[in-house]
Amino acid sequence: MMNLYALFRDAAGRYPDRPAVIDKDIFVSYRELDDMICVLAEDLNAFGVLPRQMIGLCFVNSPAYIAVTYALWKLDAVVVPIDADFKEAEVRQVCDRMQLSAVIHHQGGGDSWPTGSCPKVETPFYFRSMYSGTRSESGIHMAFVRFTSGTTGTRKGVVLSHERIHERICAVNKALGITCADRVLWTLPMSHHFVSTIVLYLACGAGIVLSGGIWSRAILETIQRHHVTLLYASPFHYSLLAADTSDQMMPGVRMAISTASGLPGWIHERFYRRFQLPLAQAYGIIEIGLVCINTDRPAKKPDSVGPVLPDYQVHIKNPQTYPGGDGMTCGEVFFRGPGFFDAYFDPWIDQTSALVDGWFETGDIGGLDADGYLYLYGRKNHVINTAGMKVFPREVEAELNRHPEVKESCVYGRKHDRLGQIVAARVVLHNGVAEVDSAALKAFCRRNLATYKVPEYIDFTEYIEKTPATGKIVRSL
Repeated sequence: MMNLYALFRDAAGRYPDRPAVIDKDIFVSYRELDDMICVLAEDLNAFGVLPRQMIGLCFVNSPAYIAVTYALWKLDAVVVPIDADFKEAEVRQVCDRMQLSAVIHHQGGGDSWPTGSCPKVETPFYFRSMYSGTRSESGIHMAFVRFTSGTTGTRKGVVLSHERIHERICAVNKALGITCADRVLWTLPMSHHFVSTIVLYLACGAGIVLSGGIWSRAILETIQRHHVTLLYASPFHYSLLAADTSDQMMPGVRMAISTASGLPGWIHERFYRRFQLPLAQAYGIIEIGLVCINTDRPAKKPDSVGPVLPDYQVHIKNPQTYPGGDGMTCGEVFFRGPGFFDAYFDPWIDQTSALVDGWFETGDIGGLDADGYLYLYGRKNHVINTAGMKVFPREVEAELNRHPEVKESCVYGRKHDRLGQIVAARVVLHNGVAEVDSAALKAFCRRNLATYKVPEYIDFTEYIEKTPATGKIVRSL
C-alpha cells in the first residue's frame, strides 16, 4: 500500500546530507528531517494516534509543520489542516464537523494538553484529544482532507488518498522538472498548499526555503542568501517585489510561478520590468491539483494559465452561452486526468458521483486560443447577466485596475428590476486618497469596454474582503 512517508524516505536515502528545509539560519538535512519524523511518530503514537484517525493540524509555516505531517502519515493517520489564524471557536467548528480524534496546535490551551517538542528545531506543540474512537472506514487510503477556500460561502471537505497525491505530483513535475538541484522559496500557508508542492519537492530531493517575511527586502535577501532557483508565490507577493526599489536581482531563479488567485496584468508587467523574469501563471484546485502552468510562453501570453499539462485533458462546455473574444471558444471549463480527489466529506460524495462522465466541473468560465492556451474569465456564478448580456467581473476589474489612481477593485452584479443585474464595483484607491471620482472611472472604462460592461455604480472603500489563506476576492454581499 502506497504511503507518502515512504516516498519521502526514499528521497532521504538518496540525498541524506542535502538540505530539505531551510528556515533562516536553521538547515535541516533530509537525514535530520527523517529523524525528526520518526521521533514525532513515536511521541504521537504514545499520545494515542492510530491508523485511519483524522488529526487536525493547526500550525504555522515551519520545519515542524512538515515533520508533524509526515509523522502522521508514517502512522497512517489522516491529516486535516486547519488555518493557523483560526480562533478557538473556528478550530472547534472544524473538530466537530470532522469528528477529529485530536488536534495538534502550535499554541497552548491549558494543562490538559499533553505537550511535546519537535526535535532539532525545538518547536513546541500541543496535543489535545477530541472524539474518541473515530476512524475512517471509507475504504479509501486517506492521507489528507482539506476544505475549499470558501469564496462562495460554502467550504467543502476534499478527501485525498496517498495514491491520488502521488499521481498528481508525478503529473505536475512533467512541467516543473523539479530536481535535487532546486531550492524553492516558500511563501504561502502550508495549510492550503502542501500536497501538490511540498510533497513533490521533498520526493525529488529539492530544498524548501521558508521566506524570511512577506516584504520584498526580506524575500530578496532570502533568495540571494540561499541560492533559490524557483519561486512559488501569490500575486500579492509579486506585487510587493515589483515595487522594490533596491538594486537586488534574482540571477539564479529559473522560474517564478504565480498561484492562489488570478494574476493581474499590471503585476506581471511591473515584475517583468523590474527583474526581467516573466511570471508563469498556474491553475490549480484542491480537487484536481495543478493542471495548467504557463511555463513555455509566460512573457508572450502573460494572461494565460498555459496549456493543460500532458497527463490532463480540458473541455470547454456550452460555448454558445458565453461571449468569446479574439477567435476563442469560451465556456464552462472541465478537466479530466490523474490525481483527482477521492471524495467530498460531509456530506460524503464519492468521486464517481461528483464527476460528470469522468470530467470535473471547475465552476470557472474560460477560453482556449488557437495554441491551446487557457484563459480564465471568472467563476460561473459570478458572471453578471445584464439584459441577457454576459459580463465577466475580471475583465472589468482589469480595466479599472489600469487606472493609475486605482489600487484594486471588485466587480459584482447588483439586482435590477428591468435588466436583471447591472454592473457595480467597489474600488480601493492608492493611499486611500480620492483624487478621482466615479464619473472619471466610468469614462476611463468606456475607452475599452462596451457600454453594458461599464459599472453603473462605483463605491469607494478602504479594503476589499478576501479569503484569509488564498487571497481570493469574496464577491458575496
